[in-house]
Amino acid sequence: MFLALSGAPLVLVSIIAFILIIGIIITVHEFGHFICARRAGILCHEFSIGMGPVIYKHQFGETTFCIRAIPIGGFVQMAGEEPMDDLIKKESSIGLNLDSDGNVYEIILDPNRDAHIRGKVIDIDLNGVNGENLFITLDEDGKETYYVVNRNAIYVFEKDQKMQIAPYDRTFDSKGALPRFVTLVAGATMNFILAVIIYIIVAFATGVPDYSSNEIGSLSGDNYPSAGILETGDIITGINGNTISTWEDFQKESKVIYEGYHTTILMTIERNGATITKEIEATTIINSIGLSNLTVKQNDMKLVSVPNSTKKGVMLGALALRYKTRSDKDYEYAPKSGDILTAILVDTKKYNIEDLGDNAWGEISKIFSNSSITTGAHDVYLEYYHKINDNEYKFISTDESKVIEPYTLEVLENQRIDLIEHYVGISPVMHFHFGKCLGDAFVRFGYDFTLIFRTLKLLIAPSDVRQVGVSNLSSFVGIFGVIEKYINRGFIPLLAFVAMLSVNIGIVNLLPIPALDGGRILFLLIEKITRKKISKKAELIINGIFFVLIMVLFVYVTINDIIRLF
Repeated sequence: MFLALSGAPLVLVSIIAFILIIGIIITVHEFGHFICARRAGILCHEFSIGMGPVIYKHQFGETTFCIRAIPIGGFVQMAGEEPMDDLIKKESSIGLNLDSDGNVYEIILDPNRDAHIRGKVIDIDLNGVNGENLFITLDEDGKETYYVVNRNAIYVFEKDQKMQIAPYDRTFDSKGALPRFVTLVAGATMNFILAVIIYIIVAFATGVPDYSSNEIGSLSGDNYPSAGILETGDIITGINGNTISTWEDFQKESKVIYEGYHTTILMTIERNGATITKEIEATTIINSIGLSNLTVKQNDMKLVSVPNSTKKGVMLGALALRYKTRSDKDYEYAPKSGDILTAILVDTKKYNIEDLGDNAWGEISKIFSNSSITTGAHDVYLEYYHKINDNEYKFISTDESKVIEPYTLEVLENQRIDLIEHYVGISPVMHFHFGKCLGDAFVRFGYDFTLIFRTLKLLIAPSDVRQVGVSNLSSFVGIFGVIEKYINRGFIPLLAFVAMLSVNIGIVNLLPIPALDGGRILFLLIEKITRKKISKKAELIINGIFFVLIMVLFVYVTINDIIRLF
């Protein structure tokens, strides 16, 4: 069980959780690259978690394992990914350390470090492309000497930095197309495997709904109508006079009520042997414009009077309104939770809330169920009384209010969000069923896997009304903000978010963009089609350009995240 946190403790816990979550996802991703590269015989110089300055490192075999200061990335440095020709050139002054057989085991590039032998390079081959011996020929005070270089010899740089040399047969480029493809795709694959494992854990921990039961298994929280009215363990026996014997019956009868644009439910329950009838006003959420009565108390869900006024309206709850212009962003009297809505203007048609009667939220649902409103061609204005304090409200007419842009049906359907939602805030009893739990885990994975493609479609596909753009993307700052919200929801919801994040990071890395794994896979595909390798120099230039562009995008998105955060 999680304790409710706020203020400094919440921020501290969120920072720790953020570092751990990102660290685990990145470690799993890079381990996929690392293990497949090693199996293919590719030399891995470094395995790093994080970016920036090294704060810890340790050498294990051929590879240096590092933890870096900035926890927003990681990498496996494979031999052949960067040109090494510039390390030693002819006429370079170097030192050599020899083993007992007279072969080179260390190449000293630090001019201030002692070495068995020093001289100028006359000739050199540290690649051995066709399997030949690696060698260095030195001019030692006019004497020309040929030295065989061990295939696992070490470069020694200044400040005691070391790196193993990379003969051609140990480089990434020397391997066939299949081993290279497997190595490149392995990072994302490990992210997918991690997500599936987490979803299986989540599904097994929570179970699946028992739709054959009509018992209330849990309540959604204090913000929903069930709070203080219904209890866990209540048995639902009737809805508006119709008999209920299973949870499917409850869903069916509720759907009939909602589709008839009504929100009042007369619920009959059995509690401790007694039969009780309760009238509940369901929460209504109009997702197309971000309007709802979520968080509004049951007594205030129907028409309420505006203090010191003859007007009536409905009290607004949690809002997620979208405004067309940023210039109005700081408008002092923008609608908020607790305000009283008295009219809605859609284009030239005005709906007075008081005229809608006590079924006002049902009638509002009816207004916005008209899909033509979500074509992007309609502006919506709200007329409301803005709450200053308990007894003082400021009237905001439709002429003064901010223009609200409804989400198009395309956006809502793409993200699988219902146009209008109604909730009582109860859930069925959960039970363990191995097959269904396992299936549920893969269903969740499938949903998350397709989510990013649906979002990309909104970003790049042709559209008459563009409502999702680069400004809607999130960086690590945005991810931190989401993690902070999940901390108080409990371990299982946080774990599910980690799975979703792992899937997203895996897919993003597979996008065919140079500087990402997908870009390198694209180069590999071009190589297979043309039967000609792209030059390492050209690949590095292209990757470098796109890396800069990605960093510019990252900075832009991060700035937007910071603005949203504060």
